[in-house]
Amino acid sequence: MEKGRLEAFSDGVFAIIITIMVLDLKIPSHGNWTAIMNDAWMSTFLAYLVSFIITASFWVSHHLIISNLKKVDSGLLWINVLTLLPMSLVPITTAWFGEFPNSVAPSVTYGLVYVLSVGALFNLSHIVSKHLANPVVQKRMRRVNRSRIGLIAIGLVGTGLAFIWPPVTGGMVLVVSGGWLFLRAVVHVRALEDL
Repeated sequence: MEKGRLEAFSDGVFAIIITIMVLDLKIPSHGNWTAIMNDAWMSTFLAYLVSFIITASFWVSHHLIISNLKKVDSGLLWINVLTLLPMSLVPITTAWFGEFPNSVAPSVTYGLVYVLSVGALFNLSHIVSKHLANPVVQKRMRRVNRSRIGLIAIGLVGTGLAFIWPPVTGGMVLVVSGGWLFLRAVVHVRALEDL
């Protein structure tokens, strides 16, 4: 089977995730700046912003993993669906965390969904790399996957710290995902310079 349908389905899931998250933002109650300069609206907006960044990070990573494939089989289709499962929980955990950023349960759940999503990308990348004939690409994918282990570890630490100070989860996810995107951009720029 051609990979185009897998890519289209996955892109659709990511687009729906972002759409659901933005629809959870409530229209401010009146037309002046104080309507958005309050803790309730700002915490919801910041949770959305962080989740938008992690969803973009997941989409870029997913795209880079899948772009290495020529064809897919039914087993890989199911692995892909299972990869998207924890990511599909980002909107609900974002809404819960945005509503209650100082509560342990939403913060821990938000962190766990992040860790499970990175773990799912790790698994997808690991499986895809085994199907590749190009040893250079395999090596690069394995190197990137090793850094995902670090992201999982940081995510687990941040999630554990949420039991002590719940808002740390949002900061941890933002810093780790933002850092990941920045590093991927630096690697890309360096690769272009080598051309």
